[in-house]
Amino acid sequence: MNRLSSFVTFGTLGRALTLTNLCRLFALLMVAWQPFPGEYRVPLVGSALLGLALTWRGEWGAVAEPAKRLGLLLLCLLIPGLLSIPTSLAPSKSWGEIASVVLVGLAGLSVLYGLRHQQDHSWLQTGLVIVIAAWIGDGLLQALTGADVFGITPKAEGMINGPFTTNGIFGIIVAAMTPLVLWEPLKQRQRWAIALLSGIVITVTLSGQRNNLLLLGLGLIALSSLWSRRTRLIGLAILVATVVAVYPFAPTLQQRSNWMISSGSEMVASLQELRENPSDATSSKRLFNSLNRFTSDRAFLVDAGLKMIQDRPLTGVGINAFRPAYPLYAQLTPHGHRDKPTHAHNIYLELTAETGLIGLGGLLLAIALGWRWFALACHERQRMAAPYAATLLVMLFPLTTHTVLFAAFYFCLLIMVLGGFLAALFSPEAVIAAQIEPTPN
Repeated sequence: MNRLSSFVTFGTLGRALTLTNLCRLFALLMVAWQPFPGEYRVPLVGSALLGLALTWRGEWGAVAEPAKRLGLLLLCLLIPGLLSIPTSLAPSKSWGEIASVVLVGLAGLSVLYGLRHQQDHSWLQTGLVIVIAAWIGDGLLQALTGADVFGITPKAEGMINGPFTTNGIFGIIVAAMTPLVLWEPLKQRQRWAIALLSGIVITVTLSGQRNNLLLLGLGLIALSSLWSRRTRLIGLAILVATVVAVYPFAPTLQQRSNWMISSGSEMVASLQELRENPSDATSSKRLFNSLNRFTSDRAFLVDAGLKMIQDRPLTGVGINAFRPAYPLYAQLTPHGHRDKPTHAHNIYLELTAETGLIGLGGLLLAIALGWRWFALACHERQRMAAPYAATLLVMLFPLTTHTVLFAAFYFCLLIMVLGGFLAALFSPEAVIAAQIEPTPN
């Protein structure tokens, strides 16, 4: 009898570990596994292997239409990257990035296959609710006790990072994923969704970064399309009240806000001096320093990025070459040295600096194609794709910082959301549902 039970158990497990379920699981892990060893690399490589298996077995034909669209969008990024290699300042890094884009393409194929059916999207979004809720609880515990359930402590005073060992990623992911996590629950008027939204607002505020609040604000604007005007006003009032109440417990955010206030007045004074005397080098330098303080040392990055674009406007300094190229273009800091940034802290600036105006044009073309496909889709497909579209809007907003399109955790998140968007937008189930839906009298 025990052996029979064991066979039943293994049989159930075997049925659960279908290719579809594995692809769907790894799509969720692109978010859920980020705090753990291997971070984004584990689910990304796992999804790429699944995508390779799909290609080998010829299974990709089940998602041929969205796969072709995904390939077209990735080509908009890949071709400018290839064109940048002959003049790249770091050819080995550039070739490595090209390989990673191909890897991401295979991973995207796995996401498409795992989200072929409407119930797959529901499963993924429910999984994301559970993951984000768990992270929020972990972050609140860290804020109250100084350590999370894994014993991880904040890396900066009052700047919680939840289960992550590095700063910033926690708040970025929670804020960016808000539309995808809350779209359906809020649409269905689930009461617990309000509690989850409150937890998101609190933890994102405590994460201490202005960029995260911007991402969250964009997500809430997208979500507000589900509400009536009265509900929007009530929601705005609650949001402002929550941020104001939590603000005194976020010293890092307070510090950066004070920098903005003090440096803002300095910028106004410097601009007035330059208006009176345009050739005054001292005022010009003071304006740059105050702008740099206002943006938490981002002015050096912007200045270097613009110089790269000016120097190599068409093809840039090479895909994934911003970091090695930076010392050649960056001006000295007030301390007499050059910082060593990992990236430009802006998707569009870095992409243009690395792959030139051709690369920027490729990204803008990819965005335009995505929104055109959404606009031309039937109502049922738009309904399924809307949560992903709102999340892409947040992730690709041009004024956000701390993010980079290629490499690291952000590209992994982006391919998961983009895969869900295309899978929903070209779902044959949606067309069938729209055809059998009774027409109103």
